[in-house]
Amino acid sequence: MATLDNINPPLKEIPSIIDDLRDSFLKVPIRRQSDLRKDLHSIRKALVDDREALAKALYQDFHRSVQETFVLEYECVIGEIDYLSRHLGSLLKEDKVDEKGALFSTVKANVEKIPLGIILIVTPFNYPLILSMSPVIGALAAGNSVALKLPYDKCPRFCVQLTKTLLQTGLCPRRLAVFNGGIPESSALMDQHFDKIVFTGSGRTGRIVLEKAAKHLTPVVLELGGKSPTFLTSKCNNMEKAIRRILWGKFANAGQTCVAPDYLLVEDKVYNEAIVAIKKIYKELFPVVSPDTDFTHVVDDRSFERLTGYLAHTSGGIILGGKADPSTRFIEPTVVDGVDLTDALMKEELFGPILPIVRYSNLFKVVNTIRTTPGLQTPLALYIFSDSNAEREIIRTINSGGLCINETLMHAGCYATPFGGVGSSGCGNYHGKYSIKTFTHERVVMEQPYWAESLIKLRYPPYAFSKINLSLRLAQIPPMPNLTFWDVFPYIIILTIGVMIGRSL
Repeated sequence: MATLDNINPPLKEIPSIIDDLRDSFLKVPIRRQSDLRKDLHSIRKALVDDREALAKALYQDFHRSVQETFVLEYECVIGEIDYLSRHLGSLLKEDKVDEKGALFSTVKANVEKIPLGIILIVTPFNYPLILSMSPVIGALAAGNSVALKLPYDKCPRFCVQLTKTLLQTGLCPRRLAVFNGGIPESSALMDQHFDKIVFTGSGRTGRIVLEKAAKHLTPVVLELGGKSPTFLTSKCNNMEKAIRRILWGKFANAGQTCVAPDYLLVEDKVYNEAIVAIKKIYKELFPVVSPDTDFTHVVDDRSFERLTGYLAHTSGGIILGGKADPSTRFIEPTVVDGVDLTDALMKEELFGPILPIVRYSNLFKVVNTIRTTPGLQTPLALYIFSDSNAEREIIRTINSGGLCINETLMHAGCYATPFGGVGSSGCGNYHGKYSIKTFTHERVVMEQPYWAESLIKLRYPPYAFSKINLSLRLAQIPPMPNLTFWDVFPYIIILTIGVMIGRSL
């Protein structure tokens, strides 16, 4: 069996591995699309072949439900690989610039998409398959080489298995280098020069990543989570369906989801009705919950102590769940009511199976409080369960990375839409075609024909007011299509004949 010792390079070798990765990229900086597709297909085959082993490893690491691994990670990754493979030609195609000012009418201009170079991707434990492979396949599809740091310190069995899986693709170490370990490995990698860094994790660590990246002026994509609010209003037309989706979104992966509904805001008009429905749906979803069932456990002792500490200090009341077993790091899906925005449960992102319920009476007021409160104002996700367009418009004034109406979580796994944060919840995004934009540089390619010299010579010295006036008049001409020599040739003949006639008079 592979272990960390025989799949992870020594710490001192990290700089040379990154140098080799860069040398390999520089030898073939622009790769053929057929080769890029082969890379995607090899990754797909390896993931398909090892899907059961990957799911089993996550179950062994923190009792992750196999169903959740397949639904929330594996199927999304395979779908994104297939999407990129199908549309790679159109996604990487040059963009033509059709409309330009008169001063540029003779210029041929296109925008090409070229790979950035070497991409570092640092993956968290909570969804280690999709949060590693989605940016990896996007970066590779764009023609880059990738250094992937896996969260071995949190989920070692999965990381060993995924490393073995990726070694089967033939991409390592030519186009893809995989690193395990913990903080020392992450720190050593951050000291190297990359062309872009993708980091998913806490805001505290995100600031460190940003500081490290600044030394090399390296652009970053940061996905930092946050307290994602969920609104349930009296204008919601189907209370039970809404609550089923909310509870699923909250307690999937034991709440260890960066876009999980962090807290639920319920309008006081339907508060009692909502509590009754929550108790009913909870029993349907979790008829029996114990350390031995397929409910996911908390990843480590530190997280377990943090979450149970919140429950010990909340001013709210536990109405469902609340039991915890330190020996297995199991915490029941827990619902707490009577919570306000200053409660212990509202201090930071919960990242666990605890759902606080906040009662409100004035939608505009509570939205304004969220918009102006540090730590709440720019969540990674925003969820609205209301069928009133007026209410939706009020809630949408909260700036968030993503927004779902009558749904939770699903936007984060959709390869057709961008995934990323804003403000304190992160910057940049990826998925599908947005990954191509993130992992390429859009370079203008402009070509000026020599036959246009007589038309552009007014820009040359010696300068004169007549040239300035002519340039200003040209700038006022409406946008023109691209002109070729044969488009202009008849006018040149007419102009020449006119000049000759004028001189003969």
